[in-house]
Amino acid sequence: MSGLGAALLLGLSGCGKSDEDQAYKSVRTPKEAASQLEQAFANASPEVKQDASLAAQAMRAGEYEKAVLSLQAVRSSGSVNLQQGLAIHSSIVALENKLVSAMEAGDPNAKRAYELLRQIKRN
Repeated sequence: MSGLGAALLLGLSGCGKSDEDQAYKSVRTPKEAASQLEQAFANASPEVKQDASLAAQAMRAGEYEKAVLSLQAVRSSGSVNLQQGLAIHSSIVALENKLVSAMEAGDPNAKRAYELLRQIKRN
């Protein structure tokens, strides 16, 4: 039974994970999400890469409406692979968390960006 426990512990500890798997771990902040997004789209077509770069720059600068619109453009490009989709999802989650905090602090810009984000999540 101890062999099974050791195998389970090794499996849960992440041994053998590739750098690519580690690159797409969960992010907590828009800045982390921006880095992940740029990595995921480094080899994308120039147009999609540019939209991803705009989204990353906007997330870092706190321009959340611009970030949401750029993420929507990337997502709707139709040429998103699994890792890119995960990066987009992480970006949306990180943005949503940041926007909720900013709205609770009374930021009206955050409320507009949050409503825009809710609209694109529905689609």
